Amino acid sequence: MSQSLTKTNTPDQVDCLLIPLKDRNLLLPNVTVAEIIPFSHLLTTTSAVDWILGRIDWRGTPVPVVCYEMLNDQSAPAPNPNARFAVVNGVGNHSAMPFYAVLVQGIPRLVHIQEKDIQEVEAMNMGPYDVSAVTFDNETAMIPDLDNVESTLLNHI
Repeated sequence: MSQSLTKTNTPDQVDCLLIPLKDRNLLLPNVTVAEIIPFSHLLTTTSAVDWILGRIDWRGTPVPVVCYEMLNDQSAPAPNPNARFAVVNGVGNHSAMPFYAVLVQGIPRLVHIQEKDIQEVEAMNMGPYDVSAVTFDNETAMIPDLDNVESTLLNHI
């Protein structure tokens, strides 16, 4: 009798990316992230806010780049040779900005989370763009308010 080694997804499991920032992690559903790409030269923008770092040309589409830490009223991360961009699918249907990118400080990890394994925790230093702080499998992460990030970004590009 052989045993199958294939993993079956259960209805309450969500595949997520644990995305490293300066001093915390973001937790995003995997379907939210279009691609993780290497850090590249940023093109300038006319934005007056410092948390819009510039833009990148991703697959022929101009994509604004956000520093989530600065947007969330924290200091900017130090330069990091492991920095990358997480290209995020816009949550709204905005033809002017179907994607935006977030500067990340390392390689995101795929995590499989079941609802029963995630717990909300009281967290200090939550910013205005954090919905909640959670723990799972000895990891802590912030869940961002992507609707709010996107609408704020749309008001500044």
